[in-house]
This record gives sequence, C-alpha cells and structure tokens, in this order.
Amino acid sequence: MQTTPPDATEANTAQQRFDELYITSTEVSQEMGVPRATVLYARRRGLLPDPITINEKQIYLWERATVRPYMEAWKLSLACRRGQLV
Repeated sequence: MQTTPPDATEANTAQQRFDELYITSTEVSQEMGVPRATVLYARRRGLLPDPITINEKQIYLWERATVRPYMEAWKLSLACRRGQLV
C-alpha cells in the first residue's frame, strides 16, 4: 500500500482551503462569461471591490464571500443588457 507523504497531503489541504476562500480574476471572468480585461475594467468602475494584488498587480484575488454579492449584481446587469431576463 502506497501512502502520500505528509507534506503532499498538507499542501493539498492548504490548496483546498485557499480555493474555498479565494477566487482569481480568471475564475471570475470564466464564471461571468467575459474576458479577464473586462473583469479588471469592472473593478475600476466599482462593479467589483478592490482585490488582493500579488506580484506587482499581475494577479488579482478576492475573498469569495466578499465578492459574491458584487458578482450576482453584475450578472443581473449583464442579463438585462443581453435581453436574457424574462
């Protein structure tokens, strides 16, 4: 029986916790169905809160719980503009 080294298990658990707590700009763009540049523009316009920035502002992260209400409001706005609301 092969077992996973403790370090690998701890890293996996840490990654899972990170993924549960944070969302990246790429993930936001995928969920919203818009390009990443649109996500960054939306942030500048106030449609999203200020992110956590990493690597001299090349990586943007948000706490999922904080950004979720903004994303839901933005989804509603996009649906209205796309004529998808009934």
